[in-house]
Amino acid sequence: MKNIFVKDLKKGDSLFDEDFLVLESDRALDKNGNEYCKVTLMDNTGRIEGKVWADKLNFLDKAIFTPGNLLTLSAKIEEFKGVFQMNVTDARTSDETNFDNFLESSVIPAEEMWEELIKEINTIKDAKLKKVVLEIVNNKTTSEILKYLPASKTVHHEFRSGLLQHILEMLEISRSLKRFYPTINYDVLTAGIVLHDIGKVQEFDYSGIGVKYSTTGTLMGHINLGMLMFTKYAEGKIDHDTFEHICHLILSHHGSHEFGSPVLPATTEALALTNIDNLSAKTRTADTATTRITEGEEFSDYNKWLGGVRLWKKERIKKQDKDTPETKVSEPEMTPLDEPSLF
Repeated sequence: MKNIFVKDLKKGDSLFDEDFLVLESDRALDKNGNEYCKVTLMDNTGRIEGKVWADKLNFLDKAIFTPGNLLTLSAKIEEFKGVFQMNVTDARTSDETNFDNFLESSVIPAEEMWEELIKEINTIKDAKLKKVVLEIVNNKTTSEILKYLPASKTVHHEFRSGLLQHILEMLEISRSLKRFYPTINYDVLTAGIVLHDIGKVQEFDYSGIGVKYSTTGTLMGHINLGMLMFTKYAEGKIDHDTFEHICHLILSHHGSHEFGSPVLPATTEALALTNIDNLSAKTRTADTATTRITEGEEFSDYNKWLGGVRLWKKERIKKQDKDTPETKVSEPEMTPLDEPSLF
């Protein structure tokens, strides 16, 4: 039974026979040329970096530090450059069979988000396009994966059902454009948002615990895989201009050649999708990094995904002084001339 979680760890804590999931693992050499193991360990409350130094690693089965393995560890919690890390002194494979304690998940239930996704797709007015998008996501294999797949391995929405949450965040943001950009083709934009990362259901190997890239995903990437999936279902079944436009959204959604897009966004819808994607991804990255700032620290460590910035964690709303009586301000009645400002 798991007793201690990542969120509860404090500097100086000693752990004995506590279970954690191996998310990532790598070998390195210390300053004396001795091999040690760097691991990222996790449970459903967060992640922590760990080290298995040479004097301990030499007496352990190195093969157990494989991503996806569940381990029973003994360790000491130390602090390095303002970040907690686990100094592992002993490890063995765990006999735990309930994995709920070890997988980070969206705070919203997958089935609830799935129903919302289908509802959003049904807002598409183009009947042929709507049918194609529903056929893609309702494919038995695709739907089973899409409901629970992370959006990425480490960058953003890297938790169970993260991709589904990412899509819904993007759809919510896109709705805010309708008032000011009525000329956008929202059928195309909605379909593009739903399908922009659909290739990830083939890019990632979702078997077992944890996420790793599949052979196909490594060789082709999710942009190309998404294009192939969409082409398989849509070519010849929808208006040709619509088909090419959505292909363009899938191909260009990373926004630049540097980040893997074979073409640059060349329509208003494509530019909207790229920036909505960035807004969702980077806000989630910042939010996650901020919640993982060590207690007592004011700044995160340098975040390479956000340009190397150190994120600031500070209360944004000051708590009201308990000794100061609350003053209630009544709102003035509005007349037809008292229209609220947009700014």
